[in-house]
Order: sequence, then C-alpha cells, then structure tokens
Amino acid sequence: MRTLLRLSLVVMLAGASALAPASAAHAADEPRVLALTAGHSDDETVEFALERLAMEARRWNFELVEGEPSDVEDLSGVDVVMLLDTEGDVFDAGQEAALQDFVEGGGGLVATHSAAVTEPDWAWWGETLGATATGEPIEPATEKPISFNDGSPITDGLDEELKLTERWYYFDPEPSETGQNILATLDSGDPAAWNSKDLKVFYSVAGGDHESWGERDFLQLIRQAIWWAAGEERALVQNADDAAPAWPYTLTFVLFVAAVAGGGSIAVWRLDRAETARAAEAGTEREAVSA
Repeated sequence: MRTLLRLSLVVMLAGASALAPASAAHAADEPRVLALTAGHSDDETVEFALERLAMEARRWNFELVEGEPSDVEDLSGVDVVMLLDTEGDVFDAGQEAALQDFVEGGGGLVATHSAAVTEPDWAWWGETLGATATGEPIEPATEKPISFNDGSPITDGLDEELKLTERWYYFDPEPSETGQNILATLDSGDPAAWNSKDLKVFYSVAGGDHESWGERDFLQLIRQAIWWAAGEERALVQNADDAAPAWPYTLTFVLFVAAVAGGGSIAVWRLDRAETARAAEAGTEREAVSA
C-alpha cells in the first residue's frame, strides 16, 4: 500500500510539471511581430535568434510569428515585420508593394544584419533603410565595442558599452548622410544601429552572429526596437511568470520529466524493498526470541 501511494505521488508530480499550461495567455492587444528569415546563410544563428526572440516575446508581452515572404501579402493583424538576417531576392513585385504599403501606412519594420543587402535592386528599400552597404560583410568576424546614444526609447537603459563579435557591414552613403537617427556606433565612428525619423523602421548591423543573440543588451535593443516600431506608448513591462517555454515543451524538458519520474519510481521501489527486508528480518528475530 505504501509503495502504491509513493508511486502515485511521483507520477502526480511529474504529470503536473509536464501538463501544466502556460502561466498566462497573451492579451489580444499585444504587438504581433511577423519574423521572416528567407535567404539567410546561417541556420544555427537564425534558429537561435528565433528561440531567444520567442523567449523575449513571452517575457515582454509581444507575439512572435515565424513566416514566409508570401505572408506579407496580407498583414492584417500584424504590427511589425522583422527581416531577421534575410538576404538576396526574397519578395516578388506584389509582395514588395504590400510591404511598402504596410510601412508607409504606419506599420513597423525591424531589420538585422544581412537584411541590409536584401532586395538590392528594390529602390524603395534602399531609400527606406537610409544607407547602402558597400559590399559583403568584412571577414573574418571581429569583436568591436558599441556605444549607444541616449534620447531614444530604443536605447533606453543601454548605458554601458557592448562588445559584439560580428562580420560588420559598412555603408556608403551612411545613414547619417540621409537624415537617419543614429542609435549606436562602433569605436571607429561607423554606425551600428539607427532608425528612420519618418517611418517606423529600425536597422541593426549586428545580429548575424550566433553569440550576439545571447547578449542581454543586444536583446534589449531589439525588443525595444520592436516595441517602438509597433507604435507602443505603454511601458515595456516584464512578465516574469510567462518566461518559461510554452507547450509543447522541448524534448530535453520531456526527457527530464521522464527521468525524474523514472528515477523517483526506482528510488521508491528500492526503499520499499529495504523496508520489506528490514521487516522480514525483524520478524525472524522475534520468532527466534520466542523459540
């Protein structure tokens, strides 16, 4: 009987962990971000970036949706389109027109790294970005310090210098020459991030390296850029209760739960055997004394 109760407890605890729903559902008015990665050249970096952005979305109350270029044909319900390390020709003419209408109509656009060389023949994108990359990023990747400029909600709280290792793009013309708002610069004075003064458009040179997406301050820059691009005036407040991954949990977590349940069951079984053996031994001793 004791064995059955203990096993039931182990199973109940493991089951509660595995089947617990997300702590809170996203509110209907949270900004919705459509993330596009078409044409990217680094699967590992993009997958890690999406993983980290999904965690940011749960923690900071916005919704992240992974999509394809065709999804820009209907952006109803979307607040921000994110070009996450996109590269090359990814949109057809109709999709270009739809994205242009979205941005010029007040929609947000957040772009990182190789998005600067996405659609190189699309004049509107070059003008909207406000800078033209001089060519491929510089190889190999090098570590450079980034300093943030204050006075923008995108850089709010980013007071310390950030060092990132990236394959850096350089620009001619630079965004400062086309009237963009420079948010961050490298130690060389070259721009590292900026936003448009007329549209809800943000760009970061960084974001092409796996390690950058693990940096707390870089993630803060991106999430605040998303919030700004969505036109949000509400404070960006952390939802600590919703930071854990939503169901379905990762395979690692499922295996962990199974291991806990299995290990607990074995431990209970061994404990029960030991107690049974001790009880049998005590009974034998009593019988010997009685004899």
